[in-house]
Amino acid sequence: MHAINVTLREMILFAYDIRDQQLSGGPGWMGSDRYDVLAKPSQNDNPTAAKRSFDDDFRGIRLKMRALLADRFQLAVHTETREMPIYALVTAKNGPHLEASKSEGLTINNRRGLVICKKVSMKAFAESSLTYRMGRTVVDKTGISGEFDFELKFREDQDADSTDPDFLTAMREQLGLVLHSEKGPVEVIVVDDAKKASAN
Repeated sequence: MHAINVTLREMILFAYDIRDQQLSGGPGWMGSDRYDVLAKPSQNDNPTAAKRSFDDDFRGIRLKMRALLADRFQLAVHTETREMPIYALVTAKNGPHLEASKSEGLTINNRRGLVICKKVSMKAFAESSLTYRMGRTVVDKTGISGEFDFELKFREDQDADSTDPDFLTAMREQLGLVLHSEKGPVEVIVVDDAKKASAN
C-alpha cells in the first residue's frame, strides 16, 4: 500500500471506513502534517492462498492500516454512537422505477456524471454510493427488498453546459427515489491519543 502526502486524519478515515463528520477529537496536527506511507505485506500474507472477494481484500487492508496507525502513531480510539444529521432514502410519490437484477455480481461504479449499479440492494446503494456522495450517513428506509440493475445519469455541479438534471432530481426522475433530511444514530470514532510518527 502506498499513501503519498496524506494526513493522519485521512488515514484514519480510510482505516475505519468513515466520513469526516464521523471522526472526533485528536490533536490539531492530525489534519495538517503530511506523511508518505509504504506498507508491505508480511510473509504470512499470501494472496493466492484462497480466492477472496474485493470487499474481503479491502476489509483486510483496512484492518492492517489500523494496526499500522496504532504502531507508528500510537493511535488510540474508541467508538461512540451520537445523534447526528442523516439522510433517509425513501421512495418518491409515484413509486420506484427499478428492474430486478439479471447480473451475476455486485457492482457500484461511480463515474463523473454517471452511477452504474448491478445486483445492488437499496441498503447497499444507500450505504455505499449515496453516503459517499452526500458526505452524510444515508439509511435505507424504502422498504424495497431484492437486488437491481440501474444507471443514474446526472449533471455534476461544475458542468454548467450539461443538460442533464442535478443528482437529486435525476434520482427522483430516473429511479423514483428521494432523500429526506433527518436525525439518527451515527457511529463516531473518537481519537483518545496520537503521537507524531518518526521516519523509519
